[in-house]
Amino acid sequence: MSASHAPALDAIAFQLVAALERYDHNVETLLATWPGPDLNLYREVCEQIDSIRMYSSALPELRVAWVELLIGHAELVHTLWKAQRSGDEDVARVRAHHGHSVATLRHRCVRLLQGASARGA
Repeated sequence: MSASHAPALDAIAFQLVAALERYDHNVETLLATWPGPDLNLYREVCEQIDSIRMYSSALPELRVAWVELLIGHAELVHTLWKAQRSGDEDVARVRAHHGHSVATLRHRCVRLLQGASARGA
């Protein structure tokens, strides 16, 4: 990364952390209302994953963690809809994996910001 791009990338990383916080909070709220999901909240969560994708795409160091979150999101949504019909899905396991994916991406993003802070000092 060139020095001229560093502030912009730091701002993107900061926005990504904020987007992850909103997403994580809304996923927890959505899970608390399941079954019988709040479809407006469901749509918002799906829009937030798109925002996270946008921010993550600007930070190549986060590609693997982003893809892991995307897979975790897809698995969680699929499991929730399937469990609503059959009631026999392992939602807790999938939810835990998804939570780990969110935490991993957040942690790596914070490490990027800490590295940027150290470079600026």
